[in-house]
This record gives sequence, structure tokens and C-alpha cells, in this order.
Amino acid sequence: MAKFPIFGRHTCPGGGMVDTGDLKSLGGNLVRVQVPPRALTLGMTMIEFYPNSIYYPREAVEEKLAKGELERTEKHLMGWTERHRGEIWDCARDDSENPSDEVLLDNLRALLLCKGSLQPAAEMGDMIREITKEVWYRNEDAPEAPDQVAAEWRAKYLTKWREARMFEAFILIEKRTEQLLKILKG
Repeated sequence: MAKFPIFGRHTCPGGGMVDTGDLKSLGGNLVRVQVPPRALTLGMTMIEFYPNSIYYPREAVEEKLAKGELERTEKHLMGWTERHRGEIWDCARDDSENPSDEVLLDNLRALLLCKGSLQPAAEMGDMIREITKEVWYRNEDAPEAPDQVAAEWRAKYLTKWREARMFEAFILIEKRTEQLLKILKG
């Protein structure tokens, strides 16, 4: 997997969930963030995240949020922000001695893209549950080897599933700006 630097000491996987452009929301399904100035010196202009391999409208995520279905993801986002606060500030200070709220949030988004997950263990558990459901569905008609079903699920859905998770996190960043800034400045 190719790697490219975003900040002096951070690397992000090339491709996959990182489809580059910018990260402030513009409505629709696109979520965008301004790339920190340090990245500009490395030839990057913007970072853009959009789950382009799935159809997952913004409205569906906002509906899940309104119904309270993203509470667990929100809790993981707040915890992730707390755990990575120092790293986010280090990156933001590369851009400005006294970074603005927007610079802090942009660096939070960029670092989240680099890390790729809010809570890897919880995400793995959720993935195992999804694969278990798929095994159950497919074995209703005829028996299939669980390992084969799991391999097929990963090949067919893993990237889409992770992109959807990241998209939800970015919508939450937009909707919970005040809480995130309170954590970052705390």
C-alpha cells in the first residue's frame, strides 16, 4: 500500500478511504476539509472524503443521528478526540501558533483520515456481527463454509462498510462542533 505524508511525521494510506480534495461539508453527500498549510508545501491541495463506492446519502446519516442511532459512534468520536488531542494540536500548531477553531477541526478530520478508525476494536466487533449475519442468511438455503462467506463479505463489502463509518464520523464532526472544540481546548 502506497503511503504519502500529510504532516511532517504522519502518513496516510494512499487510496482506500482517502479520496483527496478538501473537508468542510458542502451539503449533499460530500464532506470536505481544508488541508493544513503544511500539506500544501508537500504538493497537496485539499482532502475530500466521499463514500464513492456506495450510495449513502447525507440525509440517511442525519436521520440516523436524529433517531439516536449514532450515539455509540458519537461516544467513540468524543473519546478519540480526547485521546488524540495532543497530536491534533501538534499538527494545528504546524499551521499556526494560535490555531483557529476551523484549523483545529480540519486537523482533527485529517488525522482521523490518517488513522482510519475511531475505535478499531469496536469496529472489528461490529464487522464480525455483520459477517455472522451474512453467514446465517446464506446458510438458510444451502450450507456454505463460514470462512468462505467471510472472505467473500470482506472482498465485496469491507471498503464500502469502512467508508460509510468514516462518512458518519465526518457528519458527526459537523454536527457536534461545539462539543469537539470544548474537548480540544479543555
